[in-house]
Amino acid sequence: MTGVVREADLPVVAETLRRIVDLVLVEDESGIIEAMSPEAEADFAVPLGMAADMLEDGGYSDVELVPAACTVRYFAERHTNEFPGELTSPLRRLPR
Repeated sequence: MTGVVREADLPVVAETLRRIVDLVLVEDESGIIEAMSPEAEADFAVPLGMAADMLEDGGYSDVELVPAACTVRYFAERHTNEFPGELTSPLRRLPR
């Protein structure tokens, strides 16, 4: 994980994660959450909510930010066929 943290563009990771949080949990004008299967919602929305809490608090380190972003991407990946392009595009920019 240390190598991933070193290679990551941390401001971009934070901004991308914030954009996903805003798109899914804050704005959600397109009803992304409601359109998800229960499995996708459990796999993706729960870690995203935890990342949102971390971002809102602002007291996170780089070592906390990158794993949170990786977790969101990991749990979203098997459900991306359910997500609109406006969500899959930023998800693909998160580190693995």
